[in-house]
Amino acid sequence: MIRLKILADRYDAHRKIMISCTICIMLAFWSIPFTGKYLDIDGLFISVVIYSIFDGGVVSLIDNLTINVLSRKEESTKFGRQRLFGTISWGITSAALGFIIDGLNSYYVLFFAFGFFIGLFLLVLYLIPVGDFKVADDIDLVQLGSTSNEVSTQIVDVDDIITAPPPPFMKAILKLITKPRLLLFLFVILLTNTVKSSITTFLYVFLTEDRKADAKLLGLSTSVGVTTEIITFYFGKYALESTSPEVIIIAGGMISTLRAALYAFFGANMNSWLSLPIEMLQGLEYALVRPASLEIISQLSPPRLRATAIGVLSATESLSTGLGRIVGGLLYAYFGPIKMFLYMTWIGISALITYVVGLLMQKK
Repeated sequence: MIRLKILADRYDAHRKIMISCTICIMLAFWSIPFTGKYLDIDGLFISVVIYSIFDGGVVSLIDNLTINVLSRKEESTKFGRQRLFGTISWGITSAALGFIIDGLNSYYVLFFAFGFFIGLFLLVLYLIPVGDFKVADDIDLVQLGSTSNEVSTQIVDVDDIITAPPPPFMKAILKLITKPRLLLFLFVILLTNTVKSSITTFLYVFLTEDRKADAKLLGLSTSVGVTTEIITFYFGKYALESTSPEVIIIAGGMISTLRAALYAFFGANMNSWLSLPIEMLQGLEYALVRPASLEIISQLSPPRLRATAIGVLSATESLSTGLGRIVGGLLYAYFGPIKMFLYMTWIGISALITYVVGLLMQKK
C-alpha cells in the first residue's frame, strides 16, 4: 500500500509502521479460520485482502531498510546476498511445514508456525538500532530533477539557498514519480512481469492437464528455480559492479521472454521433464532483476523518498501480476497454452525494444 510508504517517508516512521503492519498481518492471518468458518468465502476474502495490503507494506519497508544500511556502508550492490536468506528460509520452512502437516494431518500447524515466526520478526525489529531506520538528509529537488545517474549541479545564489523554504512533501513525490527514467523503468517492469506472471500462473495447469506431469515433477521444478535463485543472488553483486542496472533489467527481460519462447517452441509435444531446465530461468531472472530494480530506485530517489519509490515499484509489480493472470487466463481459455506462451513472447520482445529505444533517446 503506497500510502503507508508515503507516511513512513514523510514522518520518518519506518519502524513504527513496520511493527504496526506486522501486527495487522498476524491478526489477519489468524482470523482466517474464524472468518472462513463463520462468514464463508466472503469473510475469507476480507481476511486475505487485509493480509495482502499490510504484507506489501512490510516487504517494501524491509527492502528500504536493507538498502539504507548497505548504502551507508557503500555496499548497495550486495543486496542480493542479503535477499538470498529469504529464499533459503522460504525453501526450508516450506519443506519442513509440509512434513509436519502430513505427520499431524492438520493445517492448523501453519497458524502456530506463523505466529512463532512473526514473534521472532517483531523481536528483531525491536533489537535493530533506531539509527538504522533514520534518514539524515532532506529531499534534494536537484537530484529529483535529474534524469541521469549523476546528480546534476546548477549555480544558485547563496541567499536563495538560505532563505528558500523546503519543498512540499507531496510536490517532491510528484516530481519523483514523473521522472522520465523512472516511468520508462516502471513500464518495462509492468510488461515483463506480466509475461512472467502469465507463465508462472498457468505453467502448472499446462503441465498437469496437457502433459500429465505428476506432483513430484512440479515440486522439483520449484526446487530448481529456488536453487538457481540462491546462487544468482550470491554472485549477482558482480554483475551490478561490472555493468549498469539497466543492462541487467534488459537481460532479465530477455530471460523471461526466452522462458515463454521455449514453452511456445517445444509446444504440446514437449516432454514434461524439459520444464526443469527451463524453470532455472525463473530463478535466474528474479535474482538478477530484483537487486537491479532496487539499485535503479536508489539512484533515482533521495533516501527520504526511497520507501515511497519502492512502494511505487511494488504497486507496479502487483498490478503486473494481476494483469498477467487476467490476460494469460483469457489467452489460455480462448487460444490454448501454446498460443498464450507465444503471445507472451511477443509482449516481452515489444517491452525490451521500447526500453532500449527509450534509454537511447534519454541519452541524447
